[in-house]
Amino acid sequence: MTEKIKLTFLGTGSAVPTAKKNHPAMLVSYKAENFLFDCGEGTQRQFRKAKLNPCKISKIFLTHWHGDHTLGLPGLLQTLILNGYNGTLEIHGPIGTEKYMGELISFNLADYLKRSREEGTNLNIKVYEHKPGKILETDEILIESAPIDHYCKGLAYSFIIREKLRLDKEKLSKLKIPNGPLVGELAKGKTVLFNHKKIDGKKLIYKEEQRKICLITDTKYLEEFATFAKNSDVLICESTYAKGEEEMAESHGHMTCTQAAKIAKKSKSKKLFLTHLSQRYEAIPKKILEEAKEVFKDVTIAEDLDKVEI
Repeated sequence: MTEKIKLTFLGTGSAVPTAKKNHPAMLVSYKAENFLFDCGEGTQRQFRKAKLNPCKISKIFLTHWHGDHTLGLPGLLQTLILNGYNGTLEIHGPIGTEKYMGELISFNLADYLKRSREEGTNLNIKVYEHKPGKILETDEILIESAPIDHYCKGLAYSFIIREKLRLDKEKLSKLKIPNGPLVGELAKGKTVLFNHKKIDGKKLIYKEEQRKICLITDTKYLEEFATFAKNSDVLICESTYAKGEEEMAESHGHMTCTQAAKIAKKSKSKKLFLTHLSQRYEAIPKKILEEAKEVFKDVTIAEDLDKVEI
């Protein structure tokens, strides 16, 4: 059975939060790992509302250092310390992240970190700053980034589970082959001999297709985004402004809903989630949705605490 990627929208608002929309934050969960993308003010409360444990976060990725995307960090990290988080927490972000995190720890967390070490727990924060490109790579997971065009340095992210050949566990269990070298050979598609019978590994394996989530936020429209988001299963894209407000969006370093839809269409993404809508559209989200659907059909306006499985 294919392991699902679980996506939780913790915050879907823009620079000014509303009663319904928190500052930006998104959690991607896969197997035992939890990846938090951005951490706006109030993110730790959103974890509680979503019935998720923030102490299970393993890595944090920041798109840029504007307050609406990062001001939840001090409180979240303090809570992790107080709850006895004992291990390494990676924080990744654009150039400048090491400087800003150093200041944040110095001003807000130094005393808490010192006390936690004295009490036998240790939140070990490792900070990495990146230029656009490959961020993280394992046998299964690839996280890449692309430059955004905003007031400050920042990154768009793609989260990819690689295509992989997997053993069909149900078929394997019926054969009653014990775990060991024979199973390893079958997983490679090889033929093995078991109980005097030849078993063709090729008939026991299946291809698990690549899955991709792409996050593009707080940026002007760039043609290059279509290539970066190519073949995304889920594209999460900022939609700060409505159709017809391209000049306003350009001057403020943001996009319109139709520009986001254009990226989805050009990239051949399967589904588009609009986020980071300006508070001015809170009463008329249907208008934004209809405008985006003129360009790309499978569009949803993301709401706080929405959950998606891929």
